Amino acid sequence: MDAKGPFSVVSKPLMLSWMLLGGALLMWAFQAMPQDPKLDTTDPHLLTTAQYLYHFAKDNDWPPSSKTGPFLIGVHDNPGLVKVFDDNYGAPPIGDQPLQFLSVQGEGATEGLHIFYTDAKGDDLSKQLRALHAAPTLVMTRDLEALKKGVTVNLMVHDGLLRYELNHPDAENRGLLVGNRIASWAVER
Repeated sequence: MDAKGPFSVVSKPLMLSWMLLGGALLMWAFQAMPQDPKLDTTDPHLLTTAQYLYHFAKDNDWPPSSKTGPFLIGVHDNPGLVKVFDDNYGAPPIGDQPLQFLSVQGEGATEGLHIFYTDAKGDDLSKQLRALHAAPTLVMTRDLEALKKGVTVNLMVHDGLLRYELNHPDAENRGLLVGNRIASWAVER
């Protein structure tokens, strides 16, 4: 070996190229991480939530006035759930209605949705529910106190699994007929 050391044979332009490549790889690796926690699709409950949304759409019945046009599922402020649903279910029809899965921002809840999912709590949840009035919309959330406020379905962890509880009076007030399978899978606290 030369007295200058083992790297003396590497030219400066080659060394600079390797350093730039290494820097670019580091930037790419950090950029690939989720920037916004709402876009994180690694939450194991997202897939289960998407499955519940699909089965609630498929296995419940809506009033005749809601059986025209597309079947609309609105997800409030949770793009990760929208992505997981799109990746796993696409847009199969619900009965004769084409399924549309919408990402909803801001005030969110609007009449015309068949299912509305939100993680809102407290006053934000109350605003969402007021916007829906008594529309034939199945409202789904993850708030342990939500059933008392007028939510139809509340997701909860029960024995280590994501399960749900039903508010049958709310479903009836909204004109929804809860399917037997959906009712039988519900848990009670």
